[in-house]
Amino acid sequence: MADANVLVLISANSEWRAVKEILSPSGIQSTPLGETFTIPLNTGLSATGKRGTVTPDIEIRFFHGGWGKISAAATTQYGIDHFQPDLLVNLGTCGGFEGCITRGTIILVTKTIVYDIIEQMFDPEAAIKDYSTELDLSWLVEDGPQTIDHVPSSAVHRPSSIVRGLLVSGDRDIRPEDIPMLVEKYGAVAADWESGAIAWVAKRNGVRCLILRGVTDLVGASGGEAYANVEIFRENTRKVMKELIEQLPDWLKNIHPETSVKTPLFHKVDCIRLHVPDLETGLSFYRDRLGHALIWRSGTAAGLRMRDSDSELVIQTEDERQEVDIKVASADQAAQRFVEAGGMVMVPPFDIQIGRCCVVRDPWGNQLVLLDTSKGLLATDEEGNITGNL
Repeated sequence: MADANVLVLISANSEWRAVKEILSPSGIQSTPLGETFTIPLNTGLSATGKRGTVTPDIEIRFFHGGWGKISAAATTQYGIDHFQPDLLVNLGTCGGFEGCITRGTIILVTKTIVYDIIEQMFDPEAAIKDYSTELDLSWLVEDGPQTIDHVPSSAVHRPSSIVRGLLVSGDRDIRPEDIPMLVEKYGAVAADWESGAIAWVAKRNGVRCLILRGVTDLVGASGGEAYANVEIFRENTRKVMKELIEQLPDWLKNIHPETSVKTPLFHKVDCIRLHVPDLETGLSFYRDRLGHALIWRSGTAAGLRMRDSDSELVIQTEDERQEVDIKVASADQAAQRFVEAGGMVMVPPFDIQIGRCCVVRDPWGNQLVLLDTSKGLLATDEEGNITGNL
């Protein structure tokens, strides 16, 4: 696991504030959807996954996902697209049902159910089933952090115990009148706002997902203990997040070493580059006669739209070679991963207007151009002339 790309998604604002207080990160960056930073983490594993060896720290990226299902779904997809994680980890909090679980218990989530769906035209159970997600945790070793297989309704656990179980999600705080239904219908012991959306998006992207949620407060028939005293939630959030961060290395080193968690390196074909003798002649042929609309142009190149894809046809006058450019999350990381897999870097990563680019060659001599869009896509005026970056 030491060479894997791990993205840790933190949802609620209070959780993110606690994480920043605990880790005191430097170099916090902003994205359109939330803040992000990386920190080194020592899992105690070598690259082969053997225990008891000293290994260089790996970089773990933390990303603020925001609260609620809309933000959770959007940031999960954004994080997968931009950071290309091999493993997505969600650390956070949840509210527990009084008498079913105790404060401080950590839930290793095995299934999520989005329960606040109101369907009045078709089958409401089918709608809820569509947004229920089973999490595949088969890649965790048996001797991972000590867990209890399930949570009996009468269970009383010591603080910081870990239980396997489902978590129900809804865009609402727990309502006391809903608890009997959630317990009887789903066997639930706790609820949160975001886990259902995170698990659903991750599974549809084929990204392995580990969700760990700690109980900060309890809700019972008489109401929620934090509803009238939000400081209970804030104080316990700091405690839960601290414990989850301290546990993280143990979870990562308890992944089966023989189980690959690698996600595909290549995102898509970014463009096909073709040489033309001059730009206007090329545009006359590909745009005017073949119907490919102009997206952008510079003095030596022009990007044209494909019919059924967002990949571009780029005509240019500077290089007579035909070239296929492939989009990756990070050209620098892609070059390193390509070498580790047995390939070669022909041209090390360099700056281009939209991000970074490199040229690699596989073991059979096939040359590939890999690029990212870390600086943003091209901005243009009404005539397609490049004016900067988006």
